[in-house]
Amino acid sequence: MPSDEKPLAAGAMATTCANCDDLGWVCENHPDRPWDGARACTCGGAGAPCPACNAAGEGEVPRMPEGFRVEVDKDGWRHCAL
Repeated sequence: MPSDEKPLAAGAMATTCANCDDLGWVCENHPDRPWDGARACTCGGAGAPCPACNAAGEGEVPRMPEGFRVEVDKDGWRHCAL
């Protein structure tokens, strides 16, 4: 390990995507900031799939955030995040 590289704390995982911190979603207005988490963008913009690690091909669906679910009620379906 290089001398300037610090070891991770026990149980911590290295982040591989600098745009979204491995969440898979970024701020639609600021695609270099995660949509959720410690570094989340606070501008209030909508979430968008991370262009670096969650780009879906034609006919594919991007990876959804953890806790994402679809609800169906008398008015139809709704996308909800927990």
